[in-house]
Amino acid sequence: MQKHAEGGEDGLFKIMPSGCVDAITVYCDQSTGVGGWMLVQQRMDETVNFNQSWDKYKRGFGRLDDEGRGNIWLGNDVLHLLTAKETSLRIELEDWSGNRTYAEYIVNVGSESENYTLNITSYTGNAGDALISGLFMDTVYTSHANMKFSTFDRDNDNWEENCAQFYGGGWWYNNCQAANLNGIYYHGGPYDPRDNVPYEIENGVIWDPFKGIDYSLKVVKMKIRPITSV
Repeated sequence: MQKHAEGGEDGLFKIMPSGCVDAITVYCDQSTGVGGWMLVQQRMDETVNFNQSWDKYKRGFGRLDDEGRGNIWLGNDVLHLLTAKETSLRIELEDWSGNRTYAEYIVNVGSESENYTLNITSYTGNAGDALISGLFMDTVYTSHANMKFSTFDRDNDNWEENCAQFYGGGWWYNNCQAANLNGIYYHGGPYDPRDNVPYEIENGVIWDPFKGIDYSLKVVKMKIRPITSV
């Protein structure tokens, strides 16, 4: 964003966030709005397993090609460093009929010592607010605001069991969820024969206000952008 303040082509860039030892490669979206969006999460197919350990989510996994295609979690350590100052989070969602929607927030992700707590405010967009509001009539149990990150080997949620073990991906679970972009990737929404089993336990790639908790989305993306110049 510093070097391409007037926009430019989308693509892979090398960045060196303050606090990082080595440069990292990220994909930047320079064409949405005024540009400057950095892709930190993406699901496009089932080729990358998102049911990963605490250490894998800490360091990041997956990869993208030059056109930004692929599946990725950039890493919680980097996400913490990149959101140290006031940061916009943009979530883009697409269902299996090609309908697209988005949600934007102001966000900060805590450090590992804080279990990467999700500090999030100020929803705008047309996807509906799943992260702050939670499920209708169940806000206190399913809001993701101020929740710690959990994985199958690190349980930080508010449920008596482990949400990450049950739903199959690392996330900011409460008791348990109104959204989960790191759940199991299913084909065709609620059920497709290629998935082999009926989709019944709401463990897909979900955003409840958009398609409900029993519909697994086709494409999801999480992007961040600093609100103020650095």
